[in-house]
This record gives sequence, structure tokens and C-alpha cells, in this order.
Amino acid sequence: MTIQINARRPKLESKLIFHVERGPQFLMVAIKGEASFDQAEVISAELLRIPLEAYRLVVLDLAELKSISSLVMGALVHYRRGVGRHGVEVRLANVQPQVRLALESARLWELFQPLDLEQQTRPAASAVA
Repeated sequence: MTIQINARRPKLESKLIFHVERGPQFLMVAIKGEASFDQAEVISAELLRIPLEAYRLVVLDLAELKSISSLVMGALVHYRRGVGRHGVEVRLANVQPQVRLALESARLWELFQPLDLEQQTRPAASAVA
């Protein structure tokens, strides 16, 4: 007996919100929500849809990311490696303690070299004569 199965991929439901800002020095992608295991494909698809143009730095602002699964961490590593082949660096900013702990536990914290956004956006101090 043969059973035919028509495999259909369910439509990916995003539980995450993405906000993109194009700054003079870097492209910032703010990610909000919970990055559970079922969001790995969503995050990959959303990041790959963002045109990088001439940017050499992408900053993932995780200030409002409440949690991160190992599959999502893998998706971020895959994205970093992919854009890295084209000379684009990916760094993290505003990482919440629970997300940082997960990244440290997976030994990925240093891989992304966290960035202090306040230091990056602060105007340069002018010399006073």
C-alpha cells in the first residue's frame, strides 16, 4: 500500500517585530519579541530581505528581545557568516541579561562583539582652544 503525502510548509507566523534604521555609519535592525525555536526561519527570512546597500556594519538591537532559542542563535550565526563573506560585520547592541546569558552559554557572545550604541551615536567632542 502506498500513501501519497503532499507536504506543505505551513506559512511562517512571525512572533517578532523588526524595525530597520539606516544610519550614516551602520544599518540597525531592532528585533522585538520572543525568539523561540519556531522563529528561526522567520528571523532568517526577515534578515535576508533587508538590502544592505553599501553598509559594512549591521547592528542587531536586541533591547526588546525577551528570549532566544538555540535555533535562532544558529540562524544569527548563519546570517553573520553569509554577510561576512561580502565584507559586512554583524554586531549586537542593548542585549537583555537573559539573552546575553543564553549567548554566553552557547559560547557565541564574543563572536558578535557587542557594540555600545550610545558611544557610537554620541557626537565627537570638539577640541577647546
